[in-house]
Amino acid sequence: MNYQALCMRLIDVKKPVTVFTAQKVITMNPEQPEAESVAVQNGVIVGVGETETIRSLLNVHRIEAQFNSTFEESYIYAGFAEHHMHPHILGAYLKDSHYVGYVDRKAADGSVMEGIQSVKQLTEHLKVLIEKDRVRLESDSEQWLNCWGFDPLLLAGADVTRNVLDEVSKEFPICLGHASGHVININSVAIELCGYENMEEDPNLFRYESGQVNGTVAEPELMQFAFSKGAARMDFSEEGIIEAGELATKVARINGCTSVTDKGTNFPLTPGNVAAEGWLKAQAQGRLHTRVNMEPWFSSIDRWVYGDKHGWDAVHAIRDEKNPYLSVGNFKMLTDGSIQGFTAHLLPDQNYVTEGKPNGHLLMSKEKLIEQISIGEAHGMSCSIHTNGNGATEVAIQAIEEIRKIKPNLGFRHSLEHCQLATENQFYRMKQVGITPNLFTNHLYYWGDVHAKYTVGEHGVRRMDACRSATNHGLMHGVHSDDMVTEVSPLFSAWCAVNRRSLSGVVYGEDQCLTVTEAMRVITYNHAWLAHQEDVRGSIEVGKWADFTVLAEEATEEKRETLKDIRIVGTVIGGDDIFLN
Repeated sequence: MNYQALCMRLIDVKKPVTVFTAQKVITMNPEQPEAESVAVQNGVIVGVGETETIRSLLNVHRIEAQFNSTFEESYIYAGFAEHHMHPHILGAYLKDSHYVGYVDRKAADGSVMEGIQSVKQLTEHLKVLIEKDRVRLESDSEQWLNCWGFDPLLLAGADVTRNVLDEVSKEFPICLGHASGHVININSVAIELCGYENMEEDPNLFRYESGQVNGTVAEPELMQFAFSKGAARMDFSEEGIIEAGELATKVARINGCTSVTDKGTNFPLTPGNVAAEGWLKAQAQGRLHTRVNMEPWFSSIDRWVYGDKHGWDAVHAIRDEKNPYLSVGNFKMLTDGSIQGFTAHLLPDQNYVTEGKPNGHLLMSKEKLIEQISIGEAHGMSCSIHTNGNGATEVAIQAIEEIRKIKPNLGFRHSLEHCQLATENQFYRMKQVGITPNLFTNHLYYWGDVHAKYTVGEHGVRRMDACRSATNHGLMHGVHSDDMVTEVSPLFSAWCAVNRRSLSGVVYGEDQCLTVTEAMRVITYNHAWLAHQEDVRGSIEVGKWADFTVLAEEATEEKRETLKDIRIVGTVIGGDDIFLN
């Protein structure tokens, strides 16, 4: 029996119902946008409405009501979701590597890792790290000084190649992992160790004008030679991968997430089935701080193992269990690199504004995309396709257009991940064939200025991550952090979509800004929809998971410029897992 504010069919009358009261409950449900309280039991929402109405209904049915006033001075939202991050890589970096990014960043214990904002500061810091870690570095020829978060463009396009790193050390191999995840910088010891000096010319193996390898290496195929020798080495033992997932989901929880999506489970950087197995064991041991949605990496399906099942059978078996805390989502693939690494693939009539930077290469042809997307669809999965440049976006759209000529869309929600430079024509065609972009809005803040100066020019940045265009075309788009690239924080991603303000304070493309209401819906409902989970999360409605993110202030249009600064009071998962910041 359904009443105005309570659903009796969901309630076990022998158990108490918990009622969370608040200054306001913002539901993301257009039919009931606001409420005073939300009632939960057995992990799901059983009532939404006025506090006294819920109290009276529970009383008349002789059901014990337990009123929780923890958030009575705060504002309860549907749980925030991060729909594109790489938790195991983030967690492993936090655990086993050194942060050398430009901006301050939060650690898993809530402390702040300070940013490094000059080459001199960077090299001095690296020298200190070497001295602190000398015993380990001297123990084995394949012991590296591994760092992450680096981006030369944020250091005014600094040339931190082998010559600079050799000034730090000619004794130990050094690896600076770029924030993008698509590029590394290594010193001469590392170059020799990995054999790069003897390799044939390749556009992703960068050289000085003399022809000498300069230590900048791009994209997984070539970086793998360094990884195999210890660069970016991560602890992929059973306990190591579990701890990495634990740390990453803790950071996400601190920043307001109740759900995160792992975009590329069993990515080639992780051996075997260790990533999927790590998630399964972490969840079984109660060590995850958020719900996790796994997206299998396209080229490593054969690695999946679950019980006596292998490959696709294992993926299906995990998915079919419908574990509310660990789900299987889209089929993830990669078509190009990164814009700031100059490896994103642009349309033929466009080019990078820095002289001498050629167009990035496609990592998957249209034919290969058609093949892999068709495989995903054959297994009932939507596909997440990494496309940073609009040339890569074009190839992905064409691939899906060709598939649709012979196969109908059976409800697939293919997404173009990052999709940063999409044109109006491309957004229009996405709508026609049921594609949705998941836009990398955080880029506008961190790299807006450097994109204007070094990569696609000011005109390109004004069109970058075009949330308004996507919304106007009727696309249920997402926004994201791509953590380990930028820090996971849906509220910050929403602020970026609303303000489009760079590190220096410049607004790029004011006509592409979202309203606060639109942005808050993106990080709640849209992200659930992209994961095919809008039936269980994304809004505060009866029957959905009792997942909430609680803010100290209401996110209103008047607070658009300070949206990112609103304090996250805490989060609730399943009605009883309460985390307070």
